[in-house]
Amino acid sequence: MRPIAIKSTFFVACALAGGLCVGPHSHGQEQSPPVSVEFFPLSISEASAFQTYSLAEIEQIALSNNPTLAAANATTNKAAGLRQQVGTRPNPSFGYLGQQIADRNTDQHGLFVEQEFVRGNKLAINREVLSQTMAAQRWESESQRQRVLTDVRVRFYEAVAAQQQLDATRTFAKVAKRGVEIAEDRKKAQEGSLIEVLQSKTLLSEINLAEEQAQVAYQGAWKDLASIAGLPAESSVRLQSELSTPAESPSWDLKYVEIVSQSPELSVARALVCEKQALLKRQQVQKTPNVTSNIFAGYDDGTDSGMINVQMSAPIPVFNKNTGNVSAAYSDYTRALQNVKRIEQSLQSRLARVAQNFDTAFASVKKYEDEIIPQTSQSLELSEEAYRAGELDFLQVLVVRRSYYESTIRYIQAKGQLAQAASIVDGLLLTGGLDAPQDYTNGDGLRGQSFGGQ
Repeated sequence: MRPIAIKSTFFVACALAGGLCVGPHSHGQEQSPPVSVEFFPLSISEASAFQTYSLAEIEQIALSNNPTLAAANATTNKAAGLRQQVGTRPNPSFGYLGQQIADRNTDQHGLFVEQEFVRGNKLAINREVLSQTMAAQRWESESQRQRVLTDVRVRFYEAVAAQQQLDATRTFAKVAKRGVEIAEDRKKAQEGSLIEVLQSKTLLSEINLAEEQAQVAYQGAWKDLASIAGLPAESSVRLQSELSTPAESPSWDLKYVEIVSQSPELSVARALVCEKQALLKRQQVQKTPNVTSNIFAGYDDGTDSGMINVQMSAPIPVFNKNTGNVSAAYSDYTRALQNVKRIEQSLQSRLARVAQNFDTAFASVKKYEDEIIPQTSQSLELSEEAYRAGELDFLQVLVVRRSYYESTIRYIQAKGQLAQAASIVDGLLLTGGLDAPQDYTNGDGLRGQSFGGQ
Protein backbone atom coordinates (compact mmCIF):
# COMPACT_ATOMS: atom_id res chain seq x y z
CA MET A 1 0.00 0.00 0.00
CA ARG A 2 1.36 3.41 -0.85
CA PRO A 3 -0.71 6.53 -0.16
CA ILE A 4 -0.45 9.33 -2.71
CA ALA A 5 -0.66 12.84 -1.33
CA ILE A 6 -2.58 15.31 -3.49
CA LYS A 7 -0.38 18.30 -4.18
CA SER A 8 -0.69 21.60 -5.95
CA THR A 9 2.04 24.04 -7.00
CA PHE A 10 2.96 27.69 -7.05
CA PHE A 11 -0.47 29.20 -7.41
CA VAL A 12 -2.00 27.18 -4.54
CA ALA A 13 0.83 28.17 -2.23
CA CYS A 14 0.59 31.79 -3.33
CA ALA A 15 -3.16 31.85 -2.75
CA LEU A 16 -2.96 30.18 0.67
CA ALA A 17 -0.26 32.63 1.67
CA GLY A 18 -2.48 35.51 0.65
CA GLY A 19 0.08 36.91 -1.80
CA LEU A 20 -0.73 38.87 -4.95
CA CYS A 21 0.43 37.36 -8.22
CA VAL A 22 -0.72 39.25 -11.28
CA GLY A 23 1.57 37.84 -13.94
CA PRO A 24 4.47 39.26 -15.90
CA HIS A 25 3.62 42.89 -15.17
CA SER A 26 3.45 42.62 -11.37
CA HIS A 27 4.51 45.80 -9.68
CA GLY A 28 6.70 45.53 -6.60
CA GLN A 29 5.80 41.90 -5.84
CA GLU A 30 8.51 39.34 -5.25
CA GLN A 31 7.97 36.14 -7.24
CA SER A 32 8.09 32.95 -5.16
CA PRO A 33 9.50 29.65 -6.44
CA PRO A 34 7.07 26.76 -7.00
CA VAL A 35 5.97 25.22 -3.70
CA SER A 36 4.08 21.96 -3.13
CA VAL A 37 1.40 21.79 -0.47
CA GLU A 38 -1.07 19.09 0.54
CA PHE A 39 -4.81 19.55 0.35
CA PHE A 40 -5.78 19.98 4.00
CA PRO A 41 -7.63 23.24 4.58
CA LEU A 42 -7.97 22.92 8.35
CA SER A 43 -5.46 24.41 10.69
CA ILE A 44 -4.45 22.56 13.86
CA SER A 45 -6.81 24.70 15.94
CA GLU A 46 -9.66 24.09 13.50
CA ALA A 47 -9.02 20.35 13.40
CA SER A 48 -9.02 20.13 17.21
CA ALA A 49 -12.62 21.38 17.26
CA PHE A 50 -13.78 18.21 15.48
CA GLN A 51 -14.62 14.83 16.97
CA THR A 52 -12.29 12.39 15.23
CA TYR A 53 -12.79 8.68 14.56
CA SER A 54 -10.55 6.00 13.10
CA LEU A 55 -11.87 2.94 11.32
CA ALA A 56 -10.88 0.66 14.22
CA GLU A 57 -12.79 2.86 16.69
CA ILE A 58 -15.97 2.85 14.62
CA GLU A 59 -15.72 -0.91 14.11
CA GLN A 60 -15.60 -1.50 17.86
CA ILE A 61 -18.49 0.89 18.44
CA ALA A 62 -20.55 -0.88 15.76
CA LEU A 63 -19.86 -4.31 17.25
CA SER A 64 -21.15 -3.00 20.59
CA ASN A 65 -24.12 -0.98 19.33
CA ASN A 66 -25.51 -2.75 16.28
CA PRO A 67 -28.85 -4.36 17.31
CA THR A 68 -28.70 -7.16 14.75
CA LEU A 69 -25.67 -8.67 16.49
CA ALA A 70 -27.53 -8.84 19.81
CA ALA A 71 -30.50 -10.38 17.98
CA ALA A 72 -28.29 -12.99 16.31
CA ASN A 73 -26.70 -13.93 19.64
CA ALA A 74 -30.14 -14.18 21.25
CA THR A 75 -31.26 -16.59 18.52
CA THR A 76 -28.19 -18.74 19.12
CA ASN A 77 -29.08 -18.90 22.83
CA LYS A 78 -32.63 -19.79 21.83
CA ALA A 79 -31.33 -22.74 19.80
CA ALA A 80 -29.29 -23.92 22.79
CA GLY A 81 -32.38 -23.83 25.00
CA LEU A 82 -34.43 -25.74 22.44
CA ARG A 83 -31.68 -28.34 22.10
CA GLN A 84 -31.87 -29.04 25.82
CA GLN A 85 -35.67 -29.11 25.76
CA VAL A 86 -36.24 -31.49 22.82
CA GLY A 87 -34.13 -34.22 24.44
CA THR A 88 -35.83 -34.31 27.84
CA ARG A 89 -37.87 -37.38 28.80
CA PRO A 90 -41.61 -37.12 29.55
CA ASN A 91 -42.70 -36.63 33.13
CA PRO A 92 -44.35 -39.57 34.90
CA SER A 93 -48.00 -39.36 35.93
CA PHE A 94 -49.02 -40.02 39.53
CA GLY A 95 -52.59 -40.44 40.71
CA TYR A 96 -55.22 -41.98 42.96
CA LEU A 97 -57.74 -44.63 41.91
CA GLY A 98 -60.91 -45.51 43.82
CA GLN A 99 -63.49 -48.11 42.71
CA GLN A 100 -66.85 -49.32 44.04
CA ILE A 101 -66.78 -46.57 46.62
CA ALA A 102 -70.57 -46.45 46.85
CA ASP A 103 -70.73 -50.25 47.45
CA ARG A 104 -70.24 -50.63 51.18
CA ASN A 105 -67.34 -52.77 52.34
CA THR A 106 -66.29 -53.60 48.75
CA ASP A 107 -64.51 -50.36 47.79
CA GLN A 108 -60.99 -50.42 46.44
CA HIS A 109 -58.40 -47.67 46.85
CA GLY A 110 -54.94 -47.30 45.42
CA LEU A 111 -52.20 -45.15 43.91
CA PHE A 112 -50.74 -45.51 40.45
CA VAL A 113 -47.69 -44.32 38.53
CA GLU A 114 -47.74 -44.09 34.73
CA GLN A 115 -44.71 -43.52 32.51
CA GLU A 116 -44.24 -43.31 28.74
CA PHE A 117 -40.96 -44.76 27.43
CA VAL A 118 -39.73 -43.14 24.23
CA ARG A 119 -38.24 -45.73 21.88
CA GLY A 120 -36.23 -45.51 18.68
CA ASN A 121 -33.66 -43.18 20.24
CA LYS A 122 -35.96 -40.30 19.28
CA LEU A 123 -34.87 -37.90 22.03
CA ALA A 124 -31.16 -38.31 21.28
CA ILE A 125 -31.80 -37.71 17.57
CA ASN A 126 -33.86 -34.65 18.51
CA ARG A 127 -30.78 -33.20 20.17
CA GLU A 128 -28.68 -34.15 17.17
CA VAL A 129 -31.04 -32.14 14.97
CA LEU A 130 -30.91 -29.12 17.25
CA SER A 131 -27.13 -29.39 17.60
CA GLN A 132 -26.90 -28.71 13.87
CA THR A 133 -29.43 -25.90 14.23
CA MET A 134 -27.21 -24.37 16.93
CA ALA A 135 -24.21 -24.64 14.62
CA ALA A 136 -26.14 -22.87 11.86
CA GLN A 137 -27.16 -20.10 14.26
CA ARG A 138 -23.58 -19.63 15.46
CA TRP A 139 -22.42 -19.28 11.86
CA GLU A 140 -25.31 -16.90 11.22
CA SER A 141 -24.07 -14.75 14.12
CA GLU A 142 -20.59 -14.73 12.57
CA SER A 143 -22.10 -13.88 9.17
CA GLN A 144 -23.99 -10.97 10.70
CA ARG A 145 -20.84 -9.76 12.44
CA GLN A 146 -19.04 -9.77 9.11
CA ARG A 147 -21.96 -7.96 7.44
CA VAL A 148 -21.76 -5.20 10.02
CA LEU A 149 -17.98 -4.83 9.65
CA THR A 150 -18.20 -4.79 5.85
CA ASP A 151 -20.91 -2.13 5.88
CA VAL A 152 -18.90 -0.03 8.33
CA ARG A 153 -15.77 -0.26 6.16
CA VAL A 154 -17.56 0.47 2.90
CA ARG A 155 -19.35 3.48 4.34
CA PHE A 156 -16.23 4.62 6.17
CA TYR A 157 -14.21 4.76 2.96
CA GLU A 158 -17.11 6.40 1.16
CA ALA A 159 -17.14 9.09 3.85
CA VAL A 160 -13.33 9.43 3.77
CA ALA A 161 -13.41 9.97 0.01
CA ALA A 162 -16.20 12.53 0.42
CA GLN A 163 -14.19 14.24 3.16
CA GLN A 164 -11.09 14.41 0.96
CA GLN A 165 -13.12 15.78 -1.95
CA LEU A 166 -14.51 18.43 0.37
CA ASP A 167 -11.00 19.31 1.57
CA ALA A 168 -9.70 19.56 -1.98
CA THR A 169 -12.66 21.65 -3.07
CA ARG A 170 -12.29 24.04 -0.15
CA THR A 171 -8.62 24.45 -0.91
CA PHE A 172 -9.26 25.11 -4.56
CA ALA A 173 -12.06 27.54 -3.65
CA LYS A 174 -9.38 29.68 -2.01
CA VAL A 175 -7.36 29.47 -5.21
CA ALA A 176 -10.40 30.40 -7.31
CA LYS A 177 -11.24 33.31 -5.02
CA ARG A 178 -7.68 34.58 -5.27
CA GLY A 179 -7.95 34.21 -9.05
CA VAL A 180 -10.94 36.57 -9.06
CA GLU A 181 -8.96 39.14 -7.08
CA ILE A 182 -6.04 38.83 -9.49
CA ALA A 183 -8.30 39.21 -12.53
CA GLU A 184 -9.90 42.31 -11.05
CA ASP A 185 -6.47 43.79 -10.19
CA ARG A 186 -5.26 43.10 -13.73
CA LYS A 187 -8.32 44.82 -15.17
CA LYS A 188 -7.78 47.87 -12.94
CA ALA A 189 -4.17 47.99 -14.08
CA GLN A 190 -5.43 47.73 -17.68
CA GLU A 191 -3.46 44.51 -18.11
CA GLY A 192 -6.49 42.23 -18.23
CA SER A 193 -9.99 42.19 -19.65
CA LEU A 194 -13.57 41.91 -18.42
CA ILE A 195 -13.63 38.41 -19.93
CA GLU A 196 -10.88 37.33 -17.53
CA VAL A 197 -12.87 38.68 -14.59
CA LEU A 198 -16.07 36.97 -15.70
CA GLN A 199 -14.32 33.66 -16.39
CA SER A 200 -12.60 33.67 -13.01
CA LYS A 201 -15.90 34.53 -11.28
CA THR A 202 -17.64 31.69 -13.15
CA LEU A 203 -14.96 29.29 -12.00
CA LEU A 204 -15.36 30.51 -8.40
CA SER A 205 -19.15 30.06 -8.59
CA GLU A 206 -18.74 26.52 -9.92
CA ILE A 207 -16.24 25.67 -7.19
CA ASN A 208 -18.52 27.14 -4.50
CA LEU A 209 -21.34 24.97 -5.85
CA ALA A 210 -19.03 21.94 -5.86
CA GLU A 211 -18.11 22.70 -2.23
CA GLU A 212 -21.77 22.78 -1.22
CA GLN A 213 -22.39 19.49 -3.02
CA ALA A 214 -19.29 17.93 -1.46
CA GLN A 215 -20.46 19.05 2.00
CA VAL A 216 -23.87 17.43 1.44
CA ALA A 217 -22.22 14.23 0.13
CA TYR A 218 -19.92 14.02 3.14
CA GLN A 219 -22.70 14.63 5.66
CA GLY A 220 -24.88 12.01 3.96
CA ALA A 221 -22.06 9.45 3.96
CA TRP A 222 -21.24 10.17 7.60
CA LYS A 223 -24.88 9.86 8.72
CA ASP A 224 -25.16 6.54 6.88
CA LEU A 225 -22.00 5.32 8.62
CA ALA A 226 -23.23 6.58 11.99
CA SER A 227 -26.52 4.68 11.53
CA ILE A 228 -24.69 1.40 10.97
CA ALA A 229 -22.41 1.99 13.96
CA GLY A 230 -25.13 3.30 16.28
CA LEU A 231 -23.45 6.69 16.68
CA PRO A 232 -25.08 10.11 16.98
CA ALA A 233 -24.79 11.83 13.61
CA GLU A 234 -22.81 14.85 14.82
CA SER A 235 -21.97 17.38 12.16
CA SER A 236 -18.44 18.25 13.35
CA VAL A 237 -16.68 14.96 12.69
CA ARG A 238 -13.45 14.12 10.91
CA LEU A 239 -12.37 10.62 9.91
CA GLN A 240 -8.74 9.60 10.26
CA SER A 241 -7.64 7.48 7.33
CA GLU A 242 -5.64 7.43 4.11
CA LEU A 243 -7.00 5.92 0.92
CA SER A 244 -4.12 3.66 -0.05
CA THR A 245 -3.51 1.69 -3.22
CA PRO A 246 -2.65 -2.04 -3.33
CA ALA A 247 0.43 -3.04 -5.26
CA GLU A 248 -1.52 -5.23 -7.67
CA SER A 249 -4.94 -6.65 -8.42
CA PRO A 250 -5.51 -10.08 -6.80
CA SER A 251 -6.02 -13.35 -8.65
CA TRP A 252 -9.79 -13.62 -8.57
CA ASP A 253 -9.84 -17.40 -9.04
CA LEU A 254 -7.67 -17.82 -5.95
CA LYS A 255 -9.74 -15.21 -4.13
CA TYR A 256 -12.91 -17.19 -4.87
CA VAL A 257 -11.35 -20.36 -3.43
CA GLU A 258 -10.32 -18.39 -0.34
CA ILE A 259 -13.80 -16.91 0.13
CA VAL A 260 -15.48 -20.32 -0.26
CA SER A 261 -13.17 -21.83 2.35
CA GLN A 262 -13.81 -19.02 4.85
CA SER A 263 -17.39 -17.96 4.17
CA PRO A 264 -19.63 -18.17 7.27
CA GLU A 265 -22.60 -17.83 4.93
CA LEU A 266 -21.61 -21.11 3.29
CA SER A 267 -20.98 -22.66 6.70
CA VAL A 268 -24.57 -21.84 7.65
CA ALA A 269 -25.83 -23.67 4.55
CA ARG A 270 -23.65 -26.71 5.25
CA ALA A 271 -24.83 -26.86 8.87
CA LEU A 272 -28.41 -26.79 7.61
CA VAL A 273 -27.65 -29.76 5.34
CA CYS A 274 -26.52 -31.69 8.43
CA GLU A 275 -29.64 -30.54 10.26
CA LYS A 276 -31.96 -31.76 7.48
CA GLN A 277 -30.04 -35.04 7.29
CA ALA A 278 -30.55 -35.57 11.03
CA LEU A 279 -34.19 -34.57 10.68
CA LEU A 280 -34.67 -37.18 7.95
CA LYS A 281 -33.19 -39.80 10.28
CA ARG A 282 -35.52 -38.56 13.02
CA GLN A 283 -38.64 -38.95 10.88
CA GLN A 284 -37.58 -42.45 9.84
CA VAL A 285 -37.60 -43.66 13.46
CA GLN A 286 -40.86 -41.88 14.29
CA LYS A 287 -42.89 -45.01 13.42
CA THR A 288 -41.18 -46.95 16.26
CA PRO A 289 -43.95 -47.02 18.90
CA ASN A 290 -43.46 -45.80 22.43
CA VAL A 291 -44.44 -47.97 25.36
CA THR A 292 -46.63 -46.72 28.20
CA SER A 293 -46.55 -48.61 31.50
CA ASN A 294 -48.86 -48.24 34.47
CA ILE A 295 -48.30 -49.64 37.98
CA PHE A 296 -51.18 -49.60 40.50
CA ALA A 297 -50.91 -50.50 44.19
CA GLY A 298 -53.91 -50.41 46.51
CA TYR A 299 -56.20 -52.08 49.08
CA ASP A 300 -59.45 -54.03 48.61
CA ASP A 301 -61.89 -53.69 51.55
CA GLY A 302 -63.97 -56.61 50.27
CA THR A 303 -61.13 -59.11 50.56
CA ASP A 304 -59.16 -57.24 53.20
CA SER A 305 -56.04 -57.62 51.09
CA GLY A 306 -53.68 -55.54 48.95
CA MET A 307 -53.59 -55.28 45.18
CA ILE A 308 -50.93 -54.61 42.56
CA ASN A 309 -51.84 -54.11 38.91
CA VAL A 310 -49.39 -53.67 36.00
CA GLN A 311 -50.46 -52.45 32.59
CA MET A 312 -48.41 -51.84 29.43
CA SER A 313 -49.58 -50.51 26.04
CA ALA A 314 -48.15 -49.39 22.69
CA PRO A 315 -49.71 -48.24 19.42
CA ILE A 316 -49.44 -50.59 16.46
CA PRO A 317 -48.05 -48.83 13.33
CA VAL A 318 -50.57 -50.27 10.92
CA PHE A 319 -52.13 -47.20 9.27
CA ASN A 320 -49.68 -44.40 10.16
CA LYS A 321 -46.09 -45.24 9.31
CA ASN A 322 -45.01 -41.56 9.08
CA THR A 323 -44.22 -41.95 5.37
CA GLY A 324 -45.48 -38.45 4.56
CA ASN A 325 -43.12 -36.79 7.04
CA VAL A 326 -40.21 -38.94 5.84
CA SER A 327 -40.86 -37.84 2.26
CA ALA A 328 -41.10 -34.19 3.31
CA ALA A 329 -37.88 -34.46 5.33
CA TYR A 330 -36.07 -35.94 2.34
CA SER A 331 -37.29 -33.05 0.20
CA ASP A 332 -35.97 -30.58 2.79
CA TYR A 333 -32.62 -32.39 2.74
CA THR A 334 -32.47 -32.20 -1.06
CA ARG A 335 -33.34 -28.51 -0.94
CA ALA A 336 -30.60 -27.86 1.62
CA LEU A 337 -28.04 -29.56 -0.65
CA GLN A 338 -29.11 -27.40 -3.57
CA ASN A 339 -28.93 -24.31 -1.35
CA VAL A 340 -25.22 -24.94 -0.80
CA LYS A 341 -24.69 -24.96 -4.56
CA ARG A 342 -26.83 -21.83 -4.88
CA ILE A 343 -24.70 -19.93 -2.36
CA GLU A 344 -21.48 -21.07 -4.07
CA GLN A 345 -22.79 -19.72 -7.37
CA SER A 346 -24.06 -16.58 -5.65
CA LEU A 347 -20.60 -15.96 -4.19
CA GLN A 348 -19.10 -16.41 -7.63
CA SER A 349 -21.60 -13.97 -9.13
CA ARG A 350 -21.11 -11.36 -6.42
CA LEU A 351 -17.34 -11.69 -6.63
CA ALA A 352 -17.47 -11.14 -10.40
CA ARG A 353 -19.28 -7.83 -9.87
CA VAL A 354 -17.00 -6.68 -7.09
CA ALA A 355 -13.94 -7.76 -9.09
CA GLN A 356 -15.17 -5.67 -11.99
CA ASN A 357 -15.53 -2.63 -9.73
CA PHE A 358 -12.15 -3.30 -8.12
CA ASP A 359 -10.27 -3.71 -11.39
CA THR A 360 -11.92 -0.66 -12.92
CA ALA A 361 -11.07 1.50 -9.90
CA PHE A 362 -7.57 0.01 -9.65
CA ALA A 363 -6.83 0.81 -13.28
CA SER A 364 -8.11 4.35 -12.78
CA VAL A 365 -6.05 4.91 -9.64
CA LYS A 366 -2.86 3.60 -11.23
CA LYS A 367 -3.42 5.77 -14.32
CA TYR A 368 -3.97 8.85 -12.15
CA GLU A 369 -0.98 8.08 -9.93
CA ASP A 370 1.44 7.20 -12.69
CA GLU A 371 0.38 9.60 -15.43
CA ILE A 372 -2.53 11.98 -15.03
CA ILE A 373 -1.73 13.61 -11.66
CA PRO A 374 2.01 14.02 -12.41
CA GLN A 375 1.17 15.39 -15.88
CA THR A 376 -1.48 17.85 -14.68
CA SER A 377 0.75 18.89 -11.79
CA GLN A 378 3.64 19.56 -14.12
CA SER A 379 1.32 21.29 -16.58
CA LEU A 380 0.07 23.56 -13.80
CA GLU A 381 3.60 24.39 -12.72
CA LEU A 382 4.76 25.12 -16.30
CA SER A 383 1.67 27.22 -17.01
CA GLU A 384 2.36 29.36 -13.95
CA GLU A 385 5.95 29.85 -15.06
CA ALA A 386 4.87 30.67 -18.61
CA TYR A 387 2.27 33.07 -17.27
CA ARG A 388 4.84 34.91 -15.20
CA ALA A 389 7.11 35.07 -18.25
CA GLY A 390 4.30 36.53 -20.36
CA GLU A 391 4.09 33.46 -22.63
CA LEU A 392 0.58 32.40 -21.53
CA ASP A 393 -2.52 34.47 -20.93
CA PHE A 394 -4.68 34.37 -17.80
CA LEU A 395 -7.56 32.36 -19.32
CA GLN A 396 -5.20 29.60 -20.44
CA VAL A 397 -3.87 29.30 -16.88
CA LEU A 398 -7.47 29.18 -15.67
CA VAL A 399 -8.16 26.17 -17.89
CA VAL A 400 -5.07 24.38 -16.56
CA ARG A 401 -6.10 25.02 -12.96
CA ARG A 402 -9.59 23.66 -13.62
CA SER A 403 -8.10 20.55 -15.27
CA TYR A 404 -5.85 19.91 -12.28
CA TYR A 405 -8.71 20.28 -9.82
CA GLU A 406 -11.04 17.98 -11.79
CA SER A 407 -8.31 15.34 -12.11
CA THR A 408 -7.73 15.53 -8.37
CA ILE A 409 -11.43 14.99 -7.62
CA ARG A 410 -11.69 12.03 -10.02
CA TYR A 411 -8.54 10.56 -8.49
CA ILE A 412 -10.04 10.75 -4.99
CA GLN A 413 -13.29 9.19 -6.24
CA ALA A 414 -11.39 6.30 -7.83
CA LYS A 415 -9.43 5.67 -4.64
CA GLY A 416 -12.66 5.66 -2.63
CA GLN A 417 -14.28 3.16 -5.01
CA LEU A 418 -11.18 0.96 -4.85
CA ALA A 419 -11.18 0.96 -1.04
CA GLN A 420 -14.89 0.12 -0.94
CA ALA A 421 -14.51 -2.77 -3.39
CA ALA A 422 -11.54 -4.11 -1.40
CA SER A 423 -13.62 -3.91 1.79
CA ILE A 424 -16.37 -6.04 0.27
CA VAL A 425 -13.85 -8.64 -0.86
CA ASP A 426 -12.15 -8.66 2.55
CA GLY A 427 -15.61 -8.97 4.13
CA LEU A 428 -16.25 -12.24 2.22
CA LEU A 429 -18.90 -10.49 0.08
CA LEU A 430 -21.24 -10.14 3.06
CA THR A 431 -23.24 -6.91 3.31
CA GLY A 432 -26.47 -5.85 5.02
CA GLY A 433 -25.41 -4.83 8.51
CA LEU A 434 -28.91 -3.69 9.48
CA ASP A 435 -30.83 -6.58 7.90
CA ALA A 436 -32.48 -8.92 10.41
CA PRO A 437 -30.43 -12.12 10.94
CA GLN A 438 -32.06 -15.42 10.02
CA ASP A 439 -33.75 -17.60 12.63
CA TYR A 440 -33.43 -21.28 11.69
CA THR A 441 -35.07 -22.69 14.82
CA ASN A 442 -38.50 -24.33 14.58
CA GLY A 443 -39.49 -24.52 18.24
CA ASP A 444 -39.71 -27.72 20.25
CA GLY A 445 -42.17 -29.48 17.92
CA LEU A 446 -39.89 -32.51 17.67
CA ARG A 447 -40.33 -33.16 21.38
CA GLY A 448 -44.12 -33.17 21.05
CA GLN A 449 -43.85 -35.48 18.07
CA SER A 450 -41.71 -37.84 20.14
CA PHE A 451 -44.63 -38.46 22.46
CA GLY A 452 -47.35 -38.39 19.84
CA GLY A 453 -46.47 -41.78 18.44
CA GLN A 454 -49.71 -41.98 16.52
